[in-house]
Amino acid sequence: MSERHPSSVPKIWPSANRPGFHKSFQLNLDDHLDIQHATRQLLPLGPTVAAVGAVALFVALILNFDRWREGDVVTSTIYIGASVVVCALLAVLLLNPARQLLRFMYRRRLTRFGVIGKPVESTVDRNGICYTVLGQTVTCTWDSLYALEEADGTFCFWMSKIVAHPWPARVFASDEERQTFRQSVMEWAGRPFSPPVLARLGAAGRLNLPD
Repeated sequence: MSERHPSSVPKIWPSANRPGFHKSFQLNLDDHLDIQHATRQLLPLGPTVAAVGAVALFVALILNFDRWREGDVVTSTIYIGASVVVCALLAVLLLNPARQLLRFMYRRRLTRFGVIGKPVESTVDRNGICYTVLGQTVTCTWDSLYALEEADGTFCFWMSKIVAHPWPARVFASDEERQTFRQSVMEWAGRPFSPPVLARLGAAGRLNLPD
């Protein structure tokens, strides 16, 4: 191994005196979305525009019902179609501001309840996972771990089909450190990391999974 220069980042990899990994970090909104939702995007383009269009169609049909009943079918059709198109275009134009507002409101709510933005002290070693947040300590042995998942450099330790403890990619100083962590965890757990199947299901999609 090459000699480390004094100015380089200290390594916290396993050694004879420290047979485990310890990190201090804070979870952010995207970390929470990765676990609790099927996607980080709270307002996806397609479903959002479709929902707005459906509501616009329903309202336009009600407002133009009398005109339609009187036999003015062409005018009613034009008004209804124009209403749907205009509302759909407005939805597209206002989508980004709506997304930012929703993320702000969601982040504020999660911060208030202590779900994100709080210091997490986490240790992963040959005995399992142990982390402390808001004065509460949670431990999980490798034998009782529900699943191991990895996506884009983030490692997710599933203690059940609902509860997960992530180690975000940003907590690692280098790819070499991340690789050392991955190999050590696979050795201790006796199984490899799988793709983010549970994470992509979202909280609602995991409810019917076996315990």
